[in-house]
Amino acid sequence: MKRLIGDLAISAMLAVAALGCAHPCYPPPPPPPPQVPAAPTIIQIAEQNGFSFGRQDGARAARLGEVPHPRRTRDFQVTPGYAPQMGPYGVYRRAFRRAFLNGYRRGYYR
Repeated sequence: MKRLIGDLAISAMLAVAALGCAHPCYPPPPPPPPQVPAAPTIIQIAEQNGFSFGRQDGARAARLGEVPHPRRTRDFQVTPGYAPQMGPYGVYRRAFRRAFLNGYRRGYYR
């Protein structure tokens, strides 16, 4: 009988210890939401437009055998492609002109 009580006591202690040490299981977190592509910024649009216009103007000047004067071209002066809802014009103009000069060199010297 003493052995039975001892076995029950040990079993009870082991059961309490096992339950007390158990960690709750939590499900894994859900995956992050898919990335939504951001709209292009005014600078990105200006750089794309400037490079494209510059490359066209540079290629045209090279084809006609003209001396390269990118700052004298109409597109450099007018900075086409700007719309007021895009943001400040000065930001667009600076980015456009910088990209225009790079595109002009690329178009002129191929």
